Amino acid sequence: MNFSLQEYPPSALLSPFVECYWKGAFNLNAEGAVSFQMVPNACLELIIHLDDLRCNFPGTEDWVQTPDYMIIGLITQPHEIRFPSTVPVFTIRFKPEALYHLFRFNGSEIIETYEDMTLLLGNDIRDFCHQIREESQVERMIQRAENYLLKKLEKRKGEPGYVNQAAELIRNSQHINIRDISDHVCVSQRQLERKFREVVGVSPKHYLRLTRMNRVMRVLEQNRSLSLSSVAYYCGYFDQAHFIKDFKRITGLNPTFFHKERQKFIVLPGQVYIDEPLYGT
Repeated sequence: MNFSLQEYPPSALLSPFVECYWKGAFNLNAEGAVSFQMVPNACLELIIHLDDLRCNFPGTEDWVQTPDYMIIGLITQPHEIRFPSTVPVFTIRFKPEALYHLFRFNGSEIIETYEDMTLLLGNDIRDFCHQIREESQVERMIQRAENYLLKKLEKRKGEPGYVNQAAELIRNSQHINIRDISDHVCVSQRQLERKFREVVGVSPKHYLRLTRMNRVMRVLEQNRSLSLSSVAYYCGYFDQAHFIKDFKRITGLNPTFFHKERQKFIVLPGQVYIDEPLYGT
């Protein structure tokens, strides 16, 4: 595989908002431009390029070089990304509602796209990203990120709002309906759906579909010898046709073909911990 990365967990105080930190590099062989399909992972990615080499996204007519410091919004379908040479990055993977809670910025404004973080949030985020680039050790990068985000969190005192609570319920429940969620967070279903779409960028039902497929991806990453039918069942799919339909909708491919062509895809699923044995051949 022509890329490598290592994930690191956030502190307990930031875990409601940060999925993980990761450091990695793409196009390790640097033998000309390399393209990958980036698979949706139900998260947002704040990407800090660690040197002057950056990735490229498709533009209206040609490939466009991305900013030094960018946020990739929630995506619901695969997106192609190209690396002209070896591109090292440090990334903060946010849960989608975190952008609003920490920065008062709605995820709906960057759905299916990316933006320059310095244009969105100004000098504060630019200075932070500059400091990350000055560090050579990933532990120091993480410590700087933790300090920066904890200061943001301190300014937003109080418990997370009902959108945060609803999103967490969805992530931790394989079978839950929107009425149950609205009852749990004590708002009307209509109000929940409106605010959730504004803050996260998609409806609660759509986000549930993304998180379930994200779980599929994580289980496949951790248990590559398992059969697809075993993975589907474990992740809450009791109908193979439904599983295949969702898989193709989110990755663009049949699951069997995807499994064979895995090296062509960037799969960065959020944390899913296996809490029971999985069996399959």
